[in-house]
Amino acid sequence: MKKEKGKKGLSKVGIVLFLVLILIFPSDAYIGAKRGLLLWFNTVLPTLLPFIIMSNLIIRLQITKPLSKLLYPFFHFIFRVSKGGCYPILIGFLSGIPVGAKSVGDLYSNGSLEEEEAQYLLSFCNNSSPMFIMGYIAIAQLKMKELRGPLLFIIYISGIIAAFLYFRILGLYKRKKVYTAEYILEDPEPKFSFAVLDSAIMDGFEVITKVGGYIILFSIPAQIITTLGSPNNPARLLSIGLLEITTGINQISMSSLDLTIKIVLITIITSLGGLSGLAQTKSVISNTRLSFGTYFKVKLIHAVIAFLMASFYVRILL
Repeated sequence: MKKEKGKKGLSKVGIVLFLVLILIFPSDAYIGAKRGLLLWFNTVLPTLLPFIIMSNLIIRLQITKPLSKLLYPFFHFIFRVSKGGCYPILIGFLSGIPVGAKSVGDLYSNGSLEEEEAQYLLSFCNNSSPMFIMGYIAIAQLKMKELRGPLLFIIYISGIIAAFLYFRILGLYKRKKVYTAEYILEDPEPKFSFAVLDSAIMDGFEVITKVGGYIILFSIPAQIITTLGSPNNPARLLSIGLLEITTGINQISMSSLDLTIKIVLITIITSLGGLSGLAQTKSVISNTRLSFGTYFKVKLIHAVIAFLMASFYVRILL
């Protein structure tokens, strides 16, 4: 009870401090909110919304079953998952945060995934999308096409390694139960209808609106920090990225830091996802019993492994 009261108290203090921050820096708060809104409208909305709607349809119409049967031999061999766990890996790797987490939560809620496997899948199939890593980071910001493959490999493989370490080596993943897990629901396969489509669209807009809200909110303190201190201070740049990764990556790329440091810093914040990405993930799994604390622990391990791999890459291979 004391811990819960303490958490509630801290939350209330944080909300008040955030309001005070906006009042002290009204101009920066406005610029940050505006940038967050434009980022959401111009990039996130057209990129993620179609994926979310289509993913909703695929899950509602149980198209996950034939897709999972097709992917199962390969994904089971690599990730040791059940047939029900194949689709979240596919959609998560293609579309990124928070679609990967949402697909896991939806399949867990409808009984297609056991809790242990859902927690395991959540830990590694909810990363930044390949389009974001290769297009925005490597090409648009760092101006280095040759980094597309290495960055994608480092961020994704370090996430998989982190999940394996936490759930396999530490013995926190009940493999036997997951190996034999199949779809629990045997309801008749639903047919497409505009009612189903409407439901998928409205759910998609609900999720994407929440994502926009988090991006806007976290863009405000990120913008305020950009006006404080030296523009080339690694700690300052890292703190911006830990709040909202898109703004942080942009600030790091424009700094005069050495390229090797830029790559390492960007890899760290991208693998972690920033507080905005963590909040988005927490939002889409809030109606399930999945543990956000476990997800966060694995993400921290992910960031450490990504840091080590990026450091090795820039020192030895770049």
